[in-house]
Amino acid sequence: MIAQLVEQLGAWSWVVAGLILLALEILLPGTIFLWFGVAAILTGGFALVTSFGWQVDVVLFVVLAGVLVIVGRRVFSREAAPGERPFLNDRAQRLVGTSYVLSEPIVGGKGRIRIDDTQWRVAGPDLPSGTRVKVAAADGAVLKVEPSESG
Repeated sequence: MIAQLVEQLGAWSWVVAGLILLALEILLPGTIFLWFGVAAILTGGFALVTSFGWQVDVVLFVVLAGVLVIVGRRVFSREAAPGERPFLNDRAQRLVGTSYVLSEPIVGGKGRIRIDDTQWRVAGPDLPSGTRVKVAAADGAVLKVEPSESG
């Protein structure tokens, strides 16, 4: 039955198939059916103005679909744009640039600092407990600190 319909429609079957694929694009998530639908409609247009066999139409459809999928994904891909809070899930990076008071002295380049309800490991120059330090960088869960200039 489908073979008879395709035979009756001829080149218009490509256009119908393209429209069906575009309708699927509306119903299903993603953009993959869009490119196959456009490729089918372009193939139908080519088949309407030429008299090559169905084999050429199939090859043209495959090539167009492949090119359109690749180009479409590159042109319309969503790049990860930085949001309002780029370090939302990286707590240590959010602390860079802030100042705190050492809860324990830094001895041998290592110490601890209390920030809110969390004890953080710190690395920096040897400093006594109670010194105000500025978080200069974060290396995993270790905060690199330096003496704060604001005293």
